[in-house]
Amino acid sequence: MSTQFALAKNISFLGGLRYSHIIIDAQFDTSLFDLPFTEATINTGALTGTAGVTWNPNQTLGWRLNLGTAFRAPNIDDVGKVFDSEPGSVVVPNPDLKPEYAYNADIGVSLNFDTVVKLDFAGFYTILEDALIRRDFSLDGESQIVYQGELSTIQAIQNASRAQVYGFEAGIAIAFSKELKLSSQYNITKGFAQDQQGTKEALRHAAPAYGNTKLIYNKAKLTLATFVEYNGQFDFEDLAPSQQNNAFLYAADQNGNPYAPKWHTLNFSAQYKYSKSLQLNATLENITDKRYRPYSSGLSAPGRNLIVAATYTF
Repeated sequence: MSTQFALAKNISFLGGLRYSHIIIDAQFDTSLFDLPFTEATINTGALTGTAGVTWNPNQTLGWRLNLGTAFRAPNIDDVGKVFDSEPGSVVVPNPDLKPEYAYNADIGVSLNFDTVVKLDFAGFYTILEDALIRRDFSLDGESQIVYQGELSTIQAIQNASRAQVYGFEAGIAIAFSKELKLSSQYNITKGFAQDQQGTKEALRHAAPAYGNTKLIYNKAKLTLATFVEYNGQFDFEDLAPSQQNNAFLYAADQNGNPYAPKWHTLNFSAQYKYSKSLQLNATLENITDKRYRPYSSGLSAPGRNLIVAATYTF
């Protein structure tokens, strides 16, 4: 259910409510894995909502404020899957999981100077209660088991006491002419989890700072773009504990510890609309042939890469 209406001449409100209910009844076959439990049951629901206000006092300035809640129940993988997450570790089911709840807020301001220069700034803050994260676990008092012939540390998805994610984003767009435009975006995100003892640790899913800058030329049927994609660095101390133990995913710093180096790529694309039906595209990615890995992927991205495509619409 959602609604939208004007509070005043330059102020509008948008809000909504949603109810979700999740039911899971899982039975475990202990002949495959000697687990100390035989079932996992989840039967839970939550009412979540959003509310936002925008205020545009004039054609140049615009404000926005949004508040919201969110809910995620553990899924069948969280409560019932056994898998090897990395060498030397095995993730086991956890039948005692509870849902996580998020409470978030963001505020932003935009400035539009005669559509020639546009600026946009926003900050956000999210609190996760009972956040679902992966941590070391134990089965029948044991912290390690032999899994597929290898002694492995036992881990499981568990509820943290609380997690917090916050950040800032900024953007600029400049129209040098009708044909030539420049745009740039930059995002910073930080996050940490806190257990019941008050110990804080970095969140895996809070990525390093990232952004892009694009220079676009468009005239008639032709569009040309040069753009740079960039990503910030995470030192060893910035990584979540689970990632500090995953050296195979990252580069090694001067002390031999894993870390995520910063990187950027230079790219070029061209688009030609031959007709209403036919469009031709070409993109040359990573022109400088830089070797890099997207954060936490464990896979090196492609080097210099050319993509050519044609689209025909009947």
